[in-house]
Amino acid sequence: MQDDSDQAVDGIRFEDRPPPVADFIAMRAECGWGELSPGLAGPALESSLLAITALDADGRIAGFVRAIGDPLYLYIQDAIIAPERRGSGLGNAMMQRLLARIDADFPNAHVMLMCAKGREGFYARLGFEARPSGKFGPGMQRLR
Repeated sequence: MQDDSDQAVDGIRFEDRPPPVADFIAMRAECGWGELSPGLAGPALESSLLAITALDADGRIAGFVRAIGDPLYLYIQDAIIAPERRGSGLGNAMMQRLLARIDADFPNAHVMLMCAKGREGFYARLGFEARPSGKFGPGMQRLR
């Protein structure tokens, strides 16, 4: 696990944990991912195998990513960046950190994700391969 004091983008601090439930709910809603109840969001976050939360200098959530699954198959879920932080490199920094933790903690796992249409290039630069779909943006995978 990496040191929680690591800094990357614009004074952002990373913590190796999921975001608080209220922040998770608010950021998902702000990004158009729908409303969740605390009764659903809490257990979802508790089920995370790995998570990275990015906090700004004032301690506000700037983004988070998390992985769910088992030692053979991990699924990257909820890669969310605050709208005002998009394009800053924060998403890349969080994904690089999460993938490094996956490589260390789950060296035999295949890593999967579903990305929004138009985000394929971002994930391809991280080593994922597209799986086409006529209706949705492609699922992507990083096989070992």
